[in-house]
This record gives sequence, structure tokens and C-alpha cells, in this order.
Amino acid sequence: MAFDYSVLMGKQLRLDRGGPESRQGEIVAVGFDYVGIYNEKDGLIYYNTSHLKSLTVNTKDAVEYLTATPTSPATLKIMEADNFVSLLKGMKNLWCQVNRGGHESIQGVMADASDDFITMVVNHELVTIFNFHIKSISYGVKKENQEEKKEQKQDSSEKK
Repeated sequence: MAFDYSVLMGKQLRLDRGGPESRQGEIVAVGFDYVGIYNEKDGLIYYNTSHLKSLTVNTKDAVEYLTATPTSPATLKIMEADNFVSLLKGMKNLWCQVNRGGHESIQGVMADASDDFITMVVNHELVTIFNFHIKSISYGVKKENQEEKKEQKQDSSEKK
């Protein structure tokens, strides 16, 4: 029997206990094999539920959430689909970040999506990522990665 994520719609929780994929947010979308959460820092993130290890609802956070006003921006477009592959196909030509951290995190434009893999344009390269290994995906906002930040700091310190 599969877990019914739809009972958590609108609730604040943490997906996974720790590590680069772990995020806290409000459940805003649920599909057959994915769940979407929103938080102000990261925006909208979709998780492939076959990779989720745990979810945590803190009773203190739940009480604070019930008394707070919603913070979702009006411009947030929640993408919904029947399943995770259909969700990926709907992100074609959008700027996406696949996986949240670690060495498998990647950002670029989704060039194509099929039932088995996606193809992204990343810094003049075509990168193929197999769908089974996509733990999470978000779209829309380019996030600076750590290497770009280090290069910018080095450039600014060399100019001084």
C-alpha cells in the first residue's frame, strides 16, 4: 500500500531527515509518484516519491503554521501532472535545477524529456540524466552554485 500524500496538502513538513535533498515547506502539489513543496528560500520543488526516505511534521511548526498567514507569492505557478514523467515533460524549455545538492546537482535548460531520461543544456553541453536518478526538480529561478560564488570572490579580490 502506497502512502497517500494528498492528506498532507497544505501542511508544513520536512521531506527527508537531512542531507542535500532535505527541505522543509508546504505541500502544494501531489501526483501519482511525486509531491511538490514550496518554501520562500527555494521556491517550488518537486520530489520523486520513490526517493523519499521520510517525512516529518513538527507539532510546534504545525501550530505556528495554522496561525500564520500564507506567504506564497501570487506569481507561483504550481505545475501538476498525472505522474513524475509527465511533470518532467511539462518542464521542457524551462530553467531547471535537478537534485538539490551534492555532486549530482545540476542546473540548466530542459531541452527534452522522455519516459526514461531528460536532456539538459548546461554550459554549452548536452547532459542526459536518467529519470530514476532524479530525486527532486525545481524550475524557474537560477540559483548561484558554490563554484560560481568562489570564482566571483576570487575575481573581486584579485582586482583589489
